[in-house]
Amino acid sequence: MMEAVHARVSPVKDDELLDREAAAALFEDLSPNRLFGIAQVANGLREARHGRRATFVDNLHVNPSNICVRACKFCGFAALPGEAHAYDIDEDSIYREVEAQAPTEVHIVGGLNHQWSYARSLALVAGLRERFPALYIKSFTAVEMDWFARTAKLSLESVLEAFVDAGMNGMPGGGAELFSERIRREHFRHKLGADAWLEVHERAHALGIPTNATMLYGFGETLAERLHHLFRLREVQARTGGFVSFIPLAMQYGQDSARVIPPFENLAMVAMARLVLDNIPHIKAYWPMIGTETAAAALSWGADDLDGTLGLEKIAHASGAATPKQMAAASMRRLIETAGFEAVERDGAYRPLVRAVA
Repeated sequence: MMEAVHARVSPVKDDELLDREAAAALFEDLSPNRLFGIAQVANGLREARHGRRATFVDNLHVNPSNICVRACKFCGFAALPGEAHAYDIDEDSIYREVEAQAPTEVHIVGGLNHQWSYARSLALVAGLRERFPALYIKSFTAVEMDWFARTAKLSLESVLEAFVDAGMNGMPGGGAELFSERIRREHFRHKLGADAWLEVHERAHALGIPTNATMLYGFGETLAERLHHLFRLREVQARTGGFVSFIPLAMQYGQDSARVIPPFENLAMVAMARLVLDNIPHIKAYWPMIGTETAAAALSWGADDLDGTLGLEKIAHASGAATPKQMAAASMRRLIETAGFEAVERDGAYRPLVRAVA
């Protein structure tokens, strides 16, 4: 079994690219025995790059508002203007929470609305930079950056440059969803399409802005559609080198247990990402969406990072995620060490941090 798996992925181990046909053949059978063989190969690639280290960051997710005009069918977070569950967090509350939590990184993602305009969002980044000079600020998705440019009637480059000047260090990878036009038309037809999302990231990379990349899976898409998404990311990365990490995001179905994505499928996505995205340095096991136990297991399936401590995160949990809303750094360390890896706290740029242990 292992010889057959190694034979199919040996081009990757020889520093050659795994092509679409080989990737499709590799993942067409997701039986447990076959998956364990694939996991061994993915873990070998992960350890060749990162050793037995697994990283996490002390971060704070800030979602300033859930008001959004796009009304994507799958999103349990968003509210249309005027709906009862709509909210808007004011700047002073955000500053107080950052001061209280004292994170290394903030991750800022909201909705598309006029309450949080381009000017107000830019001012938030500038205010955070002024108050917290050492903070790594990862702010606003490609969808939001495109919205800012359109609503402010500015070029995308000028918007991106303004955020950098205000203190932004990098961009998150949300809003990509799935690069399938069939899926987009059915589930998020009014949202930025694949070509436009990728173009925002390419332009950010051209300006020296590091970004993340994501894929939301669980729409009922085919294997070919999942691989199409990954290979498009790999093609952009080959041109720009600007993607720092890839995060597979499992769709959340709340109490609908019949539709919950099983752990083996989540682990297979991590392994697939590590094997296909050979030119993206980091693969995250995003515990808020796949659970802490599966995320810990994913460290042996190709992932090298568990994201971070979180806090104020509303998007995954509004869609029914049953995971904790926050984990202390000590809990992150224990999770990684229990999985058999060396826990390394990092900053937003993936540089190791050394802290005194109490």
